[in-house]
Amino acid sequence: MLMRLKKLTLSLCLMGVGIAAFAQPVLVKSEHNIEEYTLENGFRILLAPNEKENKVFVNTVYFTGSLNDPKGKGGLAHLLEHLAFKGTKNVQGEEFQRRLDRYTLMTNASTDYYSTKYTNIVRPEANALNEIIYLEAERMDQLVLQEKYVPSEINIVMREREVRMDQPFAVLMDQMWKAAYGNQFLGRLPIGDLPELQSIKMNELNKFYKDWYAPNNAVMVISGKFDKAEVLKQIDQNFSAIPKRVLPTQAQVPLLDSATVKNRQFIVKKGSDLAKFNIYMNGKNEAIQPVLALTPYLYTLQPSGHLYSSMVETGIATNVQSTTWLDDDFNLILMGAIYAPTHDAKRIDQALISGVEQNPAFNEVELKRVKNLLKNAQDNLLSSASAVGSMLSDYVVSSHGDWTQYFKDQQKIQALTVAETNQTLKTFLTSPHRFSGDIQPTPEDQKKALEQKQSTESNKTLDQQTIAEESLKSADEYKKEVAQYVDVSKHLLQKSEQKIQRGQLKNGMQYALFPTTTRDDKTYATLNVEFGTAQSLFNKDEIIEFTSYLLLRASDQYSLQDIADKTIEAGGSASAVANGNGMQIQISAKKDKFDDFFQYILAVMKKPKFEQSQFDLIKLQSLATLDRPYTEPETVAALTISRLLETYQAGDLRYHYEPELAKQQIKSMTNQQVKDLYQKFFAMDHAQIVITGQYDAKHIQKLLQSQLGNWKSKEKYERLSSDFEAYKAQKVHALSEQREFGNYQSILTIPVGAYHVDAPALIVLDNILGDSQLSSRLGKELREKNALVYGFGSQLDLDDVVESGAIKIEANYTAGKSAQVSQVIHQVLTELLSNGITEQELEAAKARIMKKRVTSLEDDRIIHRMLVSQMQNKRNLLDRAQRDQEFAKLTKADVDAVIKKYIDLNQLVEVMADQYGTAQKP
Repeated sequence: MLMRLKKLTLSLCLMGVGIAAFAQPVLVKSEHNIEEYTLENGFRILLAPNEKENKVFVNTVYFTGSLNDPKGKGGLAHLLEHLAFKGTKNVQGEEFQRRLDRYTLMTNASTDYYSTKYTNIVRPEANALNEIIYLEAERMDQLVLQEKYVPSEINIVMREREVRMDQPFAVLMDQMWKAAYGNQFLGRLPIGDLPELQSIKMNELNKFYKDWYAPNNAVMVISGKFDKAEVLKQIDQNFSAIPKRVLPTQAQVPLLDSATVKNRQFIVKKGSDLAKFNIYMNGKNEAIQPVLALTPYLYTLQPSGHLYSSMVETGIATNVQSTTWLDDDFNLILMGAIYAPTHDAKRIDQALISGVEQNPAFNEVELKRVKNLLKNAQDNLLSSASAVGSMLSDYVVSSHGDWTQYFKDQQKIQALTVAETNQTLKTFLTSPHRFSGDIQPTPEDQKKALEQKQSTESNKTLDQQTIAEESLKSADEYKKEVAQYVDVSKHLLQKSEQKIQRGQLKNGMQYALFPTTTRDDKTYATLNVEFGTAQSLFNKDEIIEFTSYLLLRASDQYSLQDIADKTIEAGGSASAVANGNGMQIQISAKKDKFDDFFQYILAVMKKPKFEQSQFDLIKLQSLATLDRPYTEPETVAALTISRLLETYQAGDLRYHYEPELAKQQIKSMTNQQVKDLYQKFFAMDHAQIVITGQYDAKHIQKLLQSQLGNWKSKEKYERLSSDFEAYKAQKVHALSEQREFGNYQSILTIPVGAYHVDAPALIVLDNILGDSQLSSRLGKELREKNALVYGFGSQLDLDDVVESGAIKIEANYTAGKSAQVSQVIHQVLTELLSNGITEQELEAAKARIMKKRVTSLEDDRIIHRMLVSQMQNKRNLLDRAQRDQEFAKLTKADVDAVIKKYIDLNQLVEVMADQYGTAQKP
């Protein structure tokens, strides 16, 4: 008591001279360069510094979620999460969200059964991190919950629920949870349902907030690049004064005995896919969790996974899936098979059960392979601020505060024996633990057009009260930020460009060598191989796809298993994907393994085997995937708008993706055609390669010359591009199957390419139009005011070859609201045409854009991705500095001018797809 009195006296004395002081954060534990601190009020802080990072991940985690929702008030915790962005006592109303937009690279929140998390990612700048710490302290203790926001947020939550419950697998899992727990505990969705949400009173929200949002019921996780002493000081100053509270008792979930659950078979008829899932679940048993964590890899890893080999390679199913959920109250393993209408459903049922429950024992080689794979995954996680921060946030909840359990789990996994693994799986993967799920396509009678009832809802915004917006930060403050970012960007670009060695091999292949230290200590290579012309590759789209898929699956010397094992040994990856009239090959490995692994993959690439068995397998899988109805709203909208805009002949590589055409091409394809395309076209004379990481540049240059420098093709090459085409305005309401939401897509083509003089102003316009889900022009109207959508996006696409581009808008809306969505989008664009943007919007957008551009330059792996495109367009990093200057110089008049010049509603093509539309011809 005496010591406490002394501390209090000292604190009062210091306050007397104008300095507030609290007890310093106390270090509780430290492991793997991660430290845990605590304040006197019980607030915990986890710090995971990483000097190689260029961002800071900040997660404020409250140990309360939907399990603590009062009876009959399901969704209360989640609704509170939404309202927690609407202002505090000292940062009122929309100013709270605007500050988040200004200081963060990303901000989000989530509510699950056990926790509520507020996530922010910021640049490693003291002012940004300090502001987020301040705002989160405000959110913890000074939140002002206002009833005027509740109706609109409930409607937004319902849009979120519609999106979730429109997913067949989510519906299946909801049925299973309800069978196991009824409409309580884990059987009640965290997102809530409308009747209970609408019954929630303001006093209930305030009570929940005061009960659970307390420092002694929360932890702040900070990972990335930051000054530890400054962070602890800021947390001390902002959080120490918040008093601890007496917490209510946490809700307890009864121990599950899955053998006692009666309803064990579920069918969901929604969408276009066919899938069968066996879900093995029982109450939590921590002792077996290390084995269960390995299970998906043991069963589905290609090509050694037992379920993959028994069901996919035999043609029984198209694909297999597996995942584990090892949560606070249960252990769950999901085993699934994806199939087509041509497959035998009963045979799949039998094979899925026997392939899991009567599985041959795994051997030492298989177990070691998976252990090495998980060890690589752990190394990757520890090099990423976001991954580390997310892991700590999850483990501190699931392990009741003991985040070190992650490292204990990893050690246990590496210590597992074959006998222990096989015995655990034999005991857990049994019929008493098995729930069966069957996902089938939407019935035909639900794909017919419905008569849309006249909406009785008001067209006014849901929030009928006029809210006076708080003033934005002054334009001058944003201008200062932009000027600072331009200077930083120029310095980073010059520094990186000095390291890059550019050149050309004898055959014309271009290279850019970027010797540098990557934050994950890996070296990366991207090889862009281009070949052929629109004429010589006519009707060869699917052949290119198959060639890229089979390219790295086997060679004359190495099998697919050899390649997979070599990849795991290198701690890396190797992939090839079709890319227009060419392919892009990505290779990565730990820095000390890269040279060997790179040469290994080159050897595979130079002598691919194109095995008939692998060709037959991918052909069967592809046709099975295509053999499905294309009636989901998003698919219908995408196909419809692609058909409306099409100008190329079917068979041209630039022709839109058409399922029936793809099916025809694949059916007629032979493995010999794949081999012929490779022999005729695949060469390096029109290729580019970028290698980034730690290596001997002179050695790599010699290696490239010897391995690739003489590889040429006699075939003509032309880089493909799509010319600008203007369209007359159209509005098509297409018919899709019955779903909770419809899909809106619109496109406005513009004669502007990536290097056009008007491109910077259009990029700023796009940022203002739809960058933020909450505070952009579209966000305010579609989501916040009218609650028509939960998610939306705007996108500016600019071609880097010709002067051709497009402004695109997409949104998932409540089915039946298509006309209102279109009306709101027209309203937003008309307002921009009439009044332009504001000065504050301009400068804030420029600051956001430059902040992201600078952040990308601080990660050499992102620069790596820029270099191939720059080589193709004969540009370098210093050209990017010129674009920065163009952003900085933009005025309101410049952006208003491009709005007038390019936003022509007489050329806006719109497609909406839901069950109230009209069937469209293919």
